Amino acid sequence: MRWKGHTVLGLAMGLPFVSSPDQIFLLVAGALYPDLDHEVKWEIVNRGILISGSLILISLLLYLLYPSYFDITFLLISTAALILYVIPYFASHRGITHTFFCMFVVSAILGFLAYKLAVFSPIIAGIVVLAMVSSEYILGKVVPICALLWIVLYLLFSRGITPLLDLPGIYHYIVPVGIGYLSHIIGDSLTPAGCNALYPLDYKLRKREGIVLIGVWISFLLLAYRINLT
Repeated sequence: MRWKGHTVLGLAMGLPFVSSPDQIFLLVAGALYPDLDHEVKWEIVNRGILISGSLILISLLLYLLYPSYFDITFLLISTAALILYVIPYFASHRGITHTFFCMFVVSAILGFLAYKLAVFSPIIAGIVVLAMVSSEYILGKVVPICALLWIVLYLLFSRGITPLLDLPGIYHYIVPVGIGYLSHIIGDSLTPAGCNALYPLDYKLRKREGIVLIGVWISFLLLAYRINLT
């Protein structure tokens, strides 16, 4: 499945659970991240390693030379970003980045980064996270779509629409990334090549398992809707 299909599937699966318009960007970021091991690997990953590695070096130099300017949060953010890019750097296509294990790790990292950046603005945090995992070409395509959906959701929520899922704190940022990531795994499971999502087990999820996962998602959606009515 190409980036267009993953974007659409990520939005389709995530939109029912969105509680804030800014989460749109996080959904798409999660849906696009696994393919950093593919065509855009060298364009995005190498740049990300260079930038995050440089930020870590600057942070360590500040600690050694100017301790009063050292910020542990800045070092943690830079290290988290480096891990985010090191994973696909050593991955083969549809390897570790296409696993449930990596889904939890990356969702936590991207969610953490968005949570910290949200101090400036939640929408800026979402756009920055999306830009971190997208090529310039893809970013130029998906941002207008996300912006349009942001406006639609803003209008809906301003009219009193109650979200099905409203998570507090950092989970507000982690869960949308996770849903988008899960949609990528499901999307690739539906393709003939399948998806080896159960690493370290050598077992590929194929169309049958993908349909089961869609059924689980629908069940969770119905459960959330039922709870929201009570």
